[in-house]
Amino acid sequence: MGLKRLVRGLSASVDDLEHERLSSRFKTVKLGSADLGDCPLRCRVRVVGEVTSLRVVPRAGSPSLEVTVDDGTGCALVVFTGRRAIRGLDPGRGVILEGVVRRERSRLTMINPAYTLLP
Repeated sequence: MGLKRLVRGLSASVDDLEHERLSSRFKTVKLGSADLGDCPLRCRVRVVGEVTSLRVVPRAGSPSLEVTVDDGTGCALVVFTGRRAIRGLDPGRGVILEGVVRRERSRLTMINPAYTLLP
């Protein structure tokens, strides 16, 4: 079994390995949550993923924190309006998000969702 895993690790692409790592990391937390890859639009959903990037962008004259979250099946842009930072929300941190998902510029987007930080 160890040899198969080694061969798989050497022959798979970095993206495939990252998707596999994220999927296995949140397997126990995913109860009652949707995958970002097949998330229903314009419905209230709960998703679990890992923060991959953060940036502050001006929107309508005020700062907005844009967070990219990936769960191994897809990624979403999460926007917190009027915020420059959220304490504890850093790249590599697991997070549970609850809100409405919509498609904006061909990306899944959540605006001001409720969030829970995972250890």
